[in-house]
Amino acid sequence: LGTPKQERWMYRHRGRLQAAVLLGVGAAFDIHSGRRRQAPRWMRETGGEWLFRLVQEPRRLWRRYLVYGPQFLFFVALESLKLRRFE
Repeated sequence: LGTPKQERWMYRHRGRLQAAVLLGVGAAFDIHSGRRRQAPRWMRETGGEWLFRLVQEPRRLWRRYLVYGPQFLFFVALESLKLRRFE
């Protein structure tokens, strides 16, 4: 399903599933099956895997990394500064 669809699906179905924990695996299956390449080790270790993935799939991932990522950081800053509370 991919992010955020898998998280929404898990949230909607959590009451019907007999599971203690639900985990979204992201691109793990695509990488292990060979459908997608994984970023080089140096990119993974320095936090740049997101850029590698964005270059591979810009149409699908641009909004996630360039819009929602900064928006999330902004909301975290607002809550950290106690300027707004998010539930």
